Amino acid sequence: MRTLAVAVIARPAAALDGCLTALERAGVSDPAVVRIGPDGAAMARNRALAACNADVLGLVEDDVAVEPGWAEALVAFWTDADAALATAAGPLRAAFPGGRPGWLTGELLDAFATLDLGVEPALVDARGRTFHAGNVSFRADALRAVGGFWPARGHRDGRDWFSEEHEAQRDLARAGWSAAYVPGARAARTVTSDARRWVVLRRRLRYGARRALIGDHHTTRATVRQLTTSAVGVPVALASRRGGLAMERAVRVAESAGALIAGPLAHRDLQPVTRDTPIRAGLPPPQPRRRRRPRDGPVILLYHRVVERDSDPLGVCVSPANFVRQLEVLKAEREVRPLTGVLAGDAPHHAVAVTFDDGYEDNLDNAAPALAAAGVPATLFVATGHVAEGRGFWWDEVERLLRTAAEGVKPVLTLELAGQRRTFRVGRSQERRIAREHLHRWLQPMAPEVIDSALAAIRAWAGMSSKASTPKADRPMTPDGLRAFVGMPGLAAGAHSRSHRSLRYAAAAGQDAEIVGSRHDLTAWLGAEPTCFSYPFGVPGADLDGTVAARVRAAGYSLAVTTTPGVIAGADRFMLPRRVAPDLDAEPFEEWLRTPAAGSGI
Repeated sequence: MRTLAVAVIARPAAALDGCLTALERAGVSDPAVVRIGPDGAAMARNRALAACNADVLGLVEDDVAVEPGWAEALVAFWTDADAALATAAGPLRAAFPGGRPGWLTGELLDAFATLDLGVEPALVDARGRTFHAGNVSFRADALRAVGGFWPARGHRDGRDWFSEEHEAQRDLARAGWSAAYVPGARAARTVTSDARRWVVLRRRLRYGARRALIGDHHTTRATVRQLTTSAVGVPVALASRRGGLAMERAVRVAESAGALIAGPLAHRDLQPVTRDTPIRAGLPPPQPRRRRRPRDGPVILLYHRVVERDSDPLGVCVSPANFVRQLEVLKAEREVRPLTGVLAGDAPHHAVAVTFDDGYEDNLDNAAPALAAAGVPATLFVATGHVAEGRGFWWDEVERLLRTAAEGVKPVLTLELAGQRRTFRVGRSQERRIAREHLHRWLQPMAPEVIDSALAAIRAWAGMSSKASTPKADRPMTPDGLRAFVGMPGLAAGAHSRSHRSLRYAAAAGQDAEIVGSRHDLTAWLGAEPTCFSYPFGVPGADLDGTVAARVRAAGYSLAVTTTPGVIAGADRFMLPRRVAPDLDAEPFEEWLRTPAAGSGI
């Protein structure tokens, strides 16, 4: 038996009498009412999901009235549903209390976020068919596992196939979950003042813009051709007194026009309104519509690993052969300086510094000899707790467990952490790959002890009674190894916290323990205090903020580096950007150096 909780997503001042009365008649006596605040409808849905204690969360909107038998149909369907089902929805028709306008053809009803697939139940391909949030239900622990709803800013005209409720359903489909249509769970959306031509045209204009940005992509030439053809057809249809056809063609004009001005019209709607949701932490800051042309100037390169590895889902490994060739390129094309040297006033525009994060053993085995042979200086930022204990990094173990677990294990993995229950599809290799991505995002901001409990649960799922030793390929250095590394000419060490915790989510005392503690560890091992710090994970606004940077400064460091790309000219010394070096051979690496691009890091 699956339990059902119902939430009504309501505009700030919307009247709910009709919606709540209909729910009561359908057997739902106490639905949650979640008002849409200044942070938009997506965040209201996330709050409803976070508060849901039932197996299934049913969502309706304030202008929707469910029909008798709606709740019964949903509960019955979910009770007998396939274990892979994550989304179920019923018909959502349009109701016109004042009568349906003659110009409003069936093709135009999409403007009111309605859908009716008939009277037969069916599994549907959620990659091609999703449902509107006015009448949809979700398996709550599966929806949480994919991060809930993207917290888009949204817009009042954003009820289309590219809204956040549809993207959540596409995320579920990509993760291996199925969707179903339940004809007995019927509902109707009341359309009153919205049933006007200009409202429909305005909504389709924005639909065209959103479709161009995140949906189908057509060439500008094809879009202009469609706009011209439809525009010519409008007066022709009007002349023949075919109002419905004229409106359909006018809608196509609006959609094409929206696609042509997609950036200025809809880009802002899709940006996140918050750094964290109740379901998803560490969101990137809103992206500018137009990126500034990258300035030339000194740059800091970021490496993590120099090793051949069976799997590299995070994209942090560079092969030893490619690393040697990249050093040759740097020596030939750039002026390679120590980290502090690229900050000096006399640093030329083509100066570059090489850095490493984390402290893997392969940095000593493979990177250090190549750096010494090439005469290239480098700074290694060390997560000292891992070096002290010989403990591997959690993201490697998650990836290893999901990749190597036998095919006979359960096809789902359920974890309950920090009061949230999430279930991941892990039967096929693609499902495991996507589950790893979502698990990484979920675990990244958590405290080390919570991550340890998650690892224990994943080991139990994989059939491991206890933690296995870290494979040599994934081991961190030892203190002796670190001393050998910095004993080579031009090589130095900096601090990278103790446990590699995302510092923005730690309490003040925890931040100090990580920041100051790693400095003390390095001083004890190497006999000199480190002057440089690297933020774990390193994305400003997500993993660190001004408070964290201030604590690093107060701890006595002279600079700190992030994992965001960019040149260092004009940057804050405690928010220095770095570019993550890709695994490329000499010629493509040389081209990459000339073309600044986005990057990330761990």
